[in-house]
This record gives sequence, structure tokens and C-alpha cells, in this order.
Amino acid sequence: MTVSIADVRQANPMWFDKRTVRFMGDINHRILHDKQRQPYLVRLTYAWTDMFGGERIAHWVINPIGANLEILPTHLLERFATLADVKKALSKSIVTRKGE
Repeated sequence: MTVSIADVRQANPMWFDKRTVRFMGDINHRILHDKQRQPYLVRLTYAWTDMFGGERIAHWVINPIGANLEILPTHLLERFATLADVKKALSKSIVTRKGE
């Protein structure tokens, strides 16, 4: 299934609301697909890195996209330092699609 960021934004308006984006610390959103053409929301975010006085560090997080374009929780605990690392992980299909 080929999915665009516009499709996902339309199906999940609260995820992309300015207040939510600011609260979560999101910087960038994009859709990437794995080898099986399954879509994923890939987010560059500060998400929670500065909690408890920690340093604010940007990292990439992968969220699976469900059949109805819903954004599923990420079950991959790994945070990725670069977009190239995300693409490498998706090319190896190491991302699990739990919750569908």
C-alpha cells in the first residue's frame, strides 16, 4: 500500500495539531515504506529526551501505519540518530507491526 504524508495527516489530525507537535517535540514527519511496501510514519523528534533535566537530543522514531491509516504505537525501542539509519532498518524489515 502506498501512502502519502497528506493521507496520514488527514486521517490523524490530532497527531499533527500544532499543540501536539510542540508537546511531543516533533521536528519533522515523513512516510517511508519497507521492502513489503508497508508504510511507516518516521518522525524526527526530541520526544522526552529533556525530561528530568536531560539534554535535548533529536532522534528518529518509527511508527507503523495501520490499514485504516491510523498511526500505531511504536514497538521498536531503538531511537535512530540519522535518517539513513531509519532507511537501513526499514530495508532489513526489522520493524514489527504489532497492533494491527
